Amino acid sequence: MRGPRAAPKRHVACIRVARMARLRRGESGTKGVQRIVGREAKKAVKELTVAGPPRDVAVHDARKRIKRARAALRLIRQPLGGRRFRRENEALRDAARPLSEIRDAKILVEAFDALVEDTARRNGARARHVRQMLVAHQSRVRKHVFGRKEPLEPVTKALRSARKRASGWSVGQRGWAALGSGLRRVYRAGRKLLAEVRSNPSDERLHEWRKQAKYLWHQLEMLEPIAPTRIKTLARRTHRLSDQLGQDHDLALLKNRVRRSGARVPRTEIDAISRLIDRRREELRAKAMGLGARVYDERPRRFSERLGTRWHAWRSRRR
Repeated sequence: MRGPRAAPKRHVACIRVARMARLRRGESGTKGVQRIVGREAKKAVKELTVAGPPRDVAVHDARKRIKRARAALRLIRQPLGGRRFRRENEALRDAARPLSEIRDAKILVEAFDALVEDTARRNGARARHVRQMLVAHQSRVRKHVFGRKEPLEPVTKALRSARKRASGWSVGQRGWAALGSGLRRVYRAGRKLLAEVRSNPSDERLHEWRKQAKYLWHQLEMLEPIAPTRIKTLARRTHRLSDQLGQDHDLALLKNRVRRSGARVPRTEIDAISRLIDRRREELRAKAMGLGARVYDERPRRFSERLGTRWHAWRSRRR
């Protein structure tokens, strides 16, 4: 049997999605974010509205757009109000769940391939049962999700409803007072999780830190026009952080799936792959901690105020 197929260094990051929409100087901050939420929901529906089951790349793109919409939603949490924010956030989260099942099953195979790429000659033969199990699991998940008539209709219906509601939000014509509050909240959550992970790097905390880092990355993408050089540098750094935490999360899922494979996979393969996973996760966490210290090196209020100064300068310039 052939050894595991070569995989890209980062199994999903190689897929490109059109860049996220930015805020415009000629519109208020809240209206700009409102526009972006609707746009990302619309684009996600377009990715999924195809004849037959969508390709993996379309599923990935749709999930990414939903995550962008949820990050944007957090920028206007204050003018939306807590109750409406939770309702809209949960609606987007629930819409993405069937897509997440497909993504997770696919990513297990890709995470495995990336893990053993450098040691394929030594570990490929011993790990063949692991890969066979993962591929079979991916096939079952796709059949489960796509085996029904119009399987993604509930997803596209939920996204269309979210877009329609977004167009009617009463968020006013507000600027940094609203956006800064949302940005500060996400930055504070990520900074707090960095401190918690330093003392106890549990899978749950690492996963939550990953989500907050990704929200921050997408928010910085939206805000890039106010200070392109400074924000682009920080956004790239935050992207790398979320990417490393994402790889760690994928490996945590992989280890859990391998450990639950039971009699289908020899114990020697389970132990060998588990050791590779543990070693790689240690490397990823070390890198993430170093990057995290650079991303979250300011107090949240100071971080927000500094970008707020850039916001006001950007808004005051002539078009």
